[in-house]
Amino acid sequence: MIRRERVPAADVVAAAGNLQGVLDVLPRAIFVTDTDGRVVYWNRVAVDVYGYAAADAIGAEAFVDVIPSGDDDAARARIDDVLAGSTWRGDLTVRFGESSPMQIFVIMAPLRDDDGRVVGAVVAGDDITELRAVENQAAELNAQLLLALDAGGLGTWRWDMATGVTVWDERLEALFGLPPGGFDGTFDAYVALLHPDERDTILATVQAALRDRSGYQLEHRVIWPDGTERWLQGRGRVTLDQHGNPTGTVGCTGDITDMKRAEQRAQERVDISARMIDEERRQRERLEFLAGLTDASVAAADHLAFMAAVTAAAVPRLGDWCSLHFIPEPGAEVEVEVAHADPDKVAWARALTEQYPFNPDAPSGVAAVIRSGVTEYIEEVTPAVIDAALEESPIARDEAVAILEVLSLTSVITVPLRTKRGVIGAMQFVSAESGRRYERADVALAEAASGRIAEALDNMWLTDEHRHISATLQRSLLPPRVPAIPGVDLTTRYSPAGAVSEVGGDFYDVFALDESTWAVVIGDVCGTGPNAAALTGMARHTVRAAARHGQDHVAVLEWLNEAVRMSDRDLFCTCCYATLVSRDDGWLLTSNAGGHPLPVIVRAGVPRSLGTPGSLIGVFDPIHTHPATARLEPGDVVVFYTDGVTDLPPPNGLTTDEAMALMATVAAHDTADGIADAILASLSQRLPPTQRQDDIALVVLRLGESGSPPV
Repeated sequence: MIRRERVPAADVVAAAGNLQGVLDVLPRAIFVTDTDGRVVYWNRVAVDVYGYAAADAIGAEAFVDVIPSGDDDAARARIDDVLAGSTWRGDLTVRFGESSPMQIFVIMAPLRDDDGRVVGAVVAGDDITELRAVENQAAELNAQLLLALDAGGLGTWRWDMATGVTVWDERLEALFGLPPGGFDGTFDAYVALLHPDERDTILATVQAALRDRSGYQLEHRVIWPDGTERWLQGRGRVTLDQHGNPTGTVGCTGDITDMKRAEQRAQERVDISARMIDEERRQRERLEFLAGLTDASVAAADHLAFMAAVTAAAVPRLGDWCSLHFIPEPGAEVEVEVAHADPDKVAWARALTEQYPFNPDAPSGVAAVIRSGVTEYIEEVTPAVIDAALEESPIARDEAVAILEVLSLTSVITVPLRTKRGVIGAMQFVSAESGRRYERADVALAEAASGRIAEALDNMWLTDEHRHISATLQRSLLPPRVPAIPGVDLTTRYSPAGAVSEVGGDFYDVFALDESTWAVVIGDVCGTGPNAAALTGMARHTVRAAARHGQDHVAVLEWLNEAVRMSDRDLFCTCCYATLVSRDDGWLLTSNAGGHPLPVIVRAGVPRSLGTPGSLIGVFDPIHTHPATARLEPGDVVVFYTDGVTDLPPPNGLTTDEAMALMATVAAHDTADGIADAILASLSQRLPPTQRQDDIALVVLRLGESGSPPV
């Protein structure tokens, strides 16, 4: 222990008395000790801080009895140092009884008399218990913040508006690709590191936050000094003064490059999947379209119906517009079919083709493709393409511009229709209001479709031509007209088989025997071709001759049977011979069938057949037939038909009862023409004419509603 001179307490008090006036007004707890460390002076603030009255504190050992620190030796050592002339300052933790510990910041300095001799110590203290608690809490929070920033890889910044200085920590500098201390704190240095595509957006976001005094969040790219591109995410908040005015911003930033790259890879996978799904859909549509071409060729009644079907099938799968130009043979007039989802636009396009007929010498488009046989593909209809088209167009420029505005062309594919006999036309697919741009895959599909369409169209046209020739020849074997029967609405129909191009064997005839009797004949020669045609003509004329020679119903068919057997054509036929007789009390219908379907009488919606089947004509000798007679009433309908009505390929065929039911249904029409057309339309719905294997002949009579026929 340091040896020092013992100073009387009176001297210490005298020395302290010089300061008493000052010590009492200071806001600190101040007391004075003698050289033994005992209290000789205790100011009023010390009473409040330490809880001892001056009378209780004076004379006590300061750091043992009054301010117990828990370590008496350390306390005595500190006071010895001060009494030796040193000054000490620091925190002391003291506890009074069972109360909570108290944190006191203490400054101890030697007290000297007028001669400079140390006569004691002056101790000033402040209760900093709450301050240290706040500081400790702040330190803990700061440690937690630093830990969170470190764990999140976050860097922080602070921008002072007044000075314009921005302070970054080292982690934020690293996030921008800078070494520690590499950021100079200037605005220009910060902006230079931002990606040029995003600078304006970033600065606008910060300005908006300053204006609104709000927080903000940014995701943006930065360019490191070495050129590396990174993604950062920053969150900031505007700092305000006591008046609510912005003073700057603070915030933190983290690197999200890996996350962004993962998002990009995920998006790329999504995009790839979407493209694959879209391509699969397109491929499915392409296959469905190609398959539909086969269905269209099978279902179409003729080549014109086929053209309409295939162009309609292409919309909207292959375009907003589809047109087909067909030149049946060199020098022939072009046949055009147009399709669009909007019927009004189709009508407009057809009117346009009539106003501006096809020009085979046009330098581009359909005409050029037909001449060259080479596909024309316009991926995008640009203004330059339009200007070139306007220059080539023979149409007045103003009118052409108006047409193009309506069309709103985007992309165009024109493919030739090529067959073994050369290019027979072209097909054009146009993208317009949908905005679709054709790809090479679309061109390939259009070319594949044109190949199928061309052969099918050409074959169908040739079949139509053969059918037309056959029908013309067939009509020459039929009466050019049928007579008018007073009081009876009469009509006939002949529909050749679509699958057969040779002349068929169905025939009919209606002729007057006298003023009140008319003969009705319908028959069917087996087979087709020249032999059947010859026998058809012979059969019709034989029946007419026998009837006009006054033969009865049995004899007429016997004459016909003999003629067929003697023709040596190895053919046979069926025939129904009937007479319609006008009497004062009504009409009598007598019918005799030789192997032919019986006529059907429909009265008030109820059908019935007349007679019984007889022998085939030309097979047996003699034949057996059984004439039958029925009285007809006004409104009755009589239908004579050939077996083409019932003998349709399975499963479309009709039984006799089903055929009679059909005729009963259509008999509601108020004209014979309406009844005949309804029968053929119903059969076409069951099986298109092009797929039928047998001709159909009809004779339809509808008796007037006025009562007895005129005579």
